[in-house]
Amino acid sequence: MTGKEAGKVPVTFAKGLLDDVAELTETTARDAQASKNEAEALKRRIAELLVECKDNPFIGELMGSGLHSELAKCRRVRFDIPTYKGKPRFRLIYRNDPTDGGPAECHWLTIAPRAGLQAHRRARQRSQRESP
Repeated sequence: MTGKEAGKVPVTFAKGLLDDVAELTETTARDAQASKNEAEALKRRIAELLVECKDNPFIGELMGSGLHSELAKCRRVRFDIPTYKGKPRFRLIYRNDPTDGGPAECHWLTIAPRAGLQAHRRARQRSQRESP
């Protein structure tokens, strides 16, 4: 997905990211009506993040060198649906290209659960696959 609206940064998706979104919202919607409502809220929140990234590609916290040094120049957004009380259960991990100065694009690597560092593992795998 790209767009050249004035002042907006195009957002691109790594291969597999749309599958991440489908998996998250399907998993959430499997149970009762309350879960279906939660899945819809999660879809809306992801759409909001897309708009926020286009407007400000620096919304995410710079990951820095830590457990996954390959993702040091990536950014992460901790998020959840508005009605959830507790630590945010999901992560958006993305990279601004170029990483210095004003980015030409915001490249989303993954949207995945926080639990078990799933988001970090997927982002690392996709980042390595996409490296020259």
